[in-house]
Amino acid sequence: MKKVKTMQEAYRVFELLGIKEVTKKWQKNKGTEVWELPFKTMYNNGHLSVNRFSIYRSGYVRKMVVYGKNNASMSCYQLNKVRRKPYFVKDYEWNGNYGRTKWTGKYRKEQGNYRVLMAHHADRVVYLCNYILKNYYRSNKYNLVENYTMWRVAQTHSEWWRSKRNQDDLPFKDDIQVIINNKSYKLN
Repeated sequence: MKKVKTMQEAYRVFELLGIKEVTKKWQKNKGTEVWELPFKTMYNNGHLSVNRFSIYRSGYVRKMVVYGKNNASMSCYQLNKVRRKPYFVKDYEWNGNYGRTKWTGKYRKEQGNYRVLMAHHADRVVYLCNYILKNYYRSNKYNLVENYTMWRVAQTHSEWWRSKRNQDDLPFKDDIQVIINNKSYKLN
C-alpha cells in the first residue's frame, strides 16, 4: 500500500504501528484529537522528544513540540499544505524627514503563504497518517539521528567495551604455562 485512502485504513495503521490516541477530555470537547508515536526522536544534542500530533476541528494538522519532564506541549508547527496567495499593500514614498512617508496613491503586489485547511475530519486523519508513514517510517529524509551520531554512539560503546575488558581479571588465578616446540613459556 503506497498511501492510506480512508479513515478506517488510517486507524488500522495507527493500531498496527502502536500509534496511540492521547486526547484529553477537554481537547475532545473542542473537537481535537491527539496522537503519539510509540518512540521518541533523538536529536543531535542528545535531547529526546516525544512525537505527538494533533488534528483540530478548524482544519489544521500540527506536530506538537514537547519538552520537559511532564511531557507538556510547549508549541506546535503546522503540517497543512502551503499555497502562495497574492495580496496588495499601499505603496509609500519616503521623503527623508525623520522617516515620514507619503502614500503614492498606488498599490504594490506581494506574495504570501496560507495554509490549506481540510474541512472533513476523515481527510485530516488520512493526511496525518500519510505524513507519519512518509516521514517517520518509510524515509530516512527526516532521520534525526544522523550518521555522525550513530558513529559516535558506536565509538563510545567500543571504547567502553575495551576499557571494561582491560579491567577484567582473567578467569584463572595461576600462571599458565604453554609448551611450543619443546620450549616452555609462562603467561602472566
